[in-house]
Amino acid sequence: MKLFDFTIQTNMKRNFIYTVIFVLLSFFSAKQSAAQNSNVGSVAPDFTLKALDGRDITLSKLKGKYVLIDFWGSWCGPCRKSNPMMVELYNQSKAKNASIEFISIAVNERNDEKWKQAIKNDKLAWTQLKINRPVGLAYNIVGVPTCILVSPEGKILYREHPVSLIPKIKEMFEIK
Repeated sequence: MKLFDFTIQTNMKRNFIYTVIFVLLSFFSAKQSAAQNSNVGSVAPDFTLKALDGRDITLSKLKGKYVLIDFWGSWCGPCRKSNPMMVELYNQSKAKNASIEFISIAVNERNDEKWKQAIKNDKLAWTQLKINRPVGLAYNIVGVPTCILVSPEGKILYREHPVSLIPKIKEMFEIK
């Protein structure tokens, strides 16, 4: 009987270890795949998310325009500090009639009221979305703020912190 118990325990431990290894390999494989799918030069992963105003926003329906996607959080200090620069870029691009569609995607928001209040306080006048896990994984979002500029053809042109990306966008669209 002892030998039988030992065999069962050994098999259970081995199966557990195999399961853990499989899960870890799957996770890292998915992360690597997501990182490759969200690299500069790759086609931006498509998504459909519900906007704060109730509309469904689908990235692929915005083809033909530049799309600036800002991943942020109302709880994130650096995000909130970069929001005035984003507002300035938004206002300047609208005044110049630059064909940039702005989309903010909130990450890890646990309190809708705080999120909505941050949008109001920071004067974020463009489309506001909340993330779902597959979108975050598809874009390999590991930290915020992260901005991604998508070309009219749907390819990722830039993937950077807003502080470093905003000057590039201003230069690209000749925004002063």
